[in-house]
Amino acid sequence: MLINVVFGYYADIISVPDNIGKDIKKYQNQCDKWLFNKSNNHKFWEKDSSGKKLGVGICSEALVYWLNEFALKDSDEKAAIVQKSVKEKDKSLPAIYY
Repeated sequence: MLINVVFGYYADIISVPDNIGKDIKKYQNQCDKWLFNKSNNHKFWEKDSSGKKLGVGICSEALVYWLNEFALKDSDEKAAIVQKSVKEKDKSLPAIYY
């Protein structure tokens, strides 16, 4: 299933298994809780020169990473980015917003 991941003026399109796509907002919320938890040392933190965490770089890569590593860990089906920086989202696809 294809999903629009919308970032203001552009969107990325990701592919996810149908069971994930049907509840994509639930999975987005779970990913966001993990992503913004300061005790999680992941590669999506924006840091200053001393290594202090400043915030999170929101991107479709983070969502796809989380889906594959947690929600789809034991699944043969994986999430993937299909297209990046699409100027107009595909209105026929479900969308999540950042």
